[in-house]
Amino acid sequence: MIEIRSKEFVKVQTDLLKQRVSELKDNGIHPKIVIILCGDDEASASYARTKTKFADKIGVAHELISCPNETTTEELLAIIKRLNEDNSVQGIMIEMPLPKQIDFQKINVAIDPDKDLDAIHPIHLGNLLAGNQSRVPNTPLSAITLMDEVNTSFKGKRAVMIGRSTIVGKPLAELMLQRGATVTLAHSQTENMAELTRSADIICVAVGIPKFLTADMVSPGTTVIDIGTTYDETGKVFGDVDYENVAEKTHAITPVPGGVGPVTKLMVFKQMIDRLEEVTDVV
Repeated sequence: MIEIRSKEFVKVQTDLLKQRVSELKDNGIHPKIVIILCGDDEASASYARTKTKFADKIGVAHELISCPNETTTEELLAIIKRLNEDNSVQGIMIEMPLPKQIDFQKINVAIDPDKDLDAIHPIHLGNLLAGNQSRVPNTPLSAITLMDEVNTSFKGKRAVMIGRSTIVGKPLAELMLQRGATVTLAHSQTENMAELTRSADIICVAVGIPKFLTADMVSPGTTVIDIGTTYDETGKVFGDVDYENVAEKTHAITPVPGGVGPVTKLMVFKQMIDRLEEVTDVV
């Protein structure tokens, strides 16, 4: 069994990003991101802090805009408009979840696609479906990257993606499809789930239900990618896979924590730097 821990990969890639940011600055480009935090969700605030710490580590300037819980869609749109027009800002990210009164769809399409750090603007998702992987939502990109790191074979393999969100499930299913896998897109309400998963060579899970994937649902030699993160009242994080009982049956598996999550943070910055190098001819 291969445990796909991302710590060493993230360390190497972080050092490379730091070097690339330095080279951008040498060419007069000073990357800056803005993270917008709406409301008082502590988990969202924690995620925002981890990103600003990572930005400091690689030399990227950052700003955190905190909005009250009663912020309206129109008020948030005005902030986004200002940031879109600010040439000193190269990346915009809005922490989820948003307060219930805010229209996510209006907010999502309002962000300049070139500054969309989440890469979930409809333009990016449409490009992905057309086979253009220049900007991919960060979590699916992280999952596929870790599978590539252990030389996962996709061509002709049966893959089951459990989770149908436009941010994770659908893009990751498309990435595996483009690599030659035969993909079934399932979700928490799919009937006969165990029958599907037992026939799979690759299982990716992103439903937000702790220990959703159990040992009886997995055949020996399967690659399992756990994308779930659920916190209990003590702050302990759980994945969507019953790791202790599933791991011994797998060919390869990602743990939670220590698997996909740290790479997702990395990809936020890597994709921005990729784009800046492309438009400024810095290599």
